Amino acid sequence: MSESKAKQFSTRIEKLSDWIYAIDQQMVRAFVLVGEKRALCVDTGVNPIDIQAHIRSITDLPVTLCLTHSDRDHVANLDQFGEAFVHPAERPLLQSFPQVRFHEVREGDSFDLGGKRLTVVDCPGHTPGSIALLEEEEKVLFSGDTVSLGPVYLFGLYRDTKRYRETLCRLKQMAADGRFCTVYPCHNLCPVGPEILADLISCTDGILDGSISGKPAGLTGPGRENVQLYQSGRCGIYWEKPEKDRASFLTIS
Repeated sequence: MSESKAKQFSTRIEKLSDWIYAIDQQMVRAFVLVGEKRALCVDTGVNPIDIQAHIRSITDLPVTLCLTHSDRDHVANLDQFGEAFVHPAERPLLQSFPQVRFHEVREGDSFDLGGKRLTVVDCPGHTPGSIALLEEEEKVLFSGDTVSLGPVYLFGLYRDTKRYRETLCRLKQMAADGRFCTVYPCHNLCPVGPEILADLISCTDGILDGSISGKPAGLTGPGRENVQLYQSGRCGIYWEKPEKDRASFLTIS
């Protein structure tokens, strides 16, 4: 996304609970999670802003940055941080930030903020190293782009629809086991309930087995001409038929 386009999005701070704040930029949100001793910034947004000033308007505590993944609408202000935590599978996609020292996080790693502990949950599919962050005492999940009413982007490089489905099924089981009951996505309505996981799984199944027909997505920009919108229940997914199947796909749809 170009800087000129990004500047179309305004920024506001939204308090979602006594410890959860969103830096909302209309089409995407980052989060600032405030504990008793530290704060955790989750992603850095799409619009170039003085994100450090926005964080300081929320808390004066020391701040750690963790990225849910490396898509451009989540890293616009990454260069304002000296270091960041990210899954190692995302590291090759962040080479344009040589000034940032990256630390690896993997499944089960956690951030102790004092009174709040966020645990890393691997969520591959949307990107190879997508993660979510789970706070089990309050039963909340910060899902990045993995869980959302969408439409979730599953086209282009690095997306993996089958792995995405596996992640959704795993998260659905975690919710059924009572590990979380509220989801804070980076896009669209926030918060949402874990019941939307069933719609996302249904939508993904419909894509993979061909039982759901796509509609023109209306997305602009190079490489998006063949992207289709698939919908199930409340959720949607942007997906592109593999090139070898595209001719028959376009004829059928």
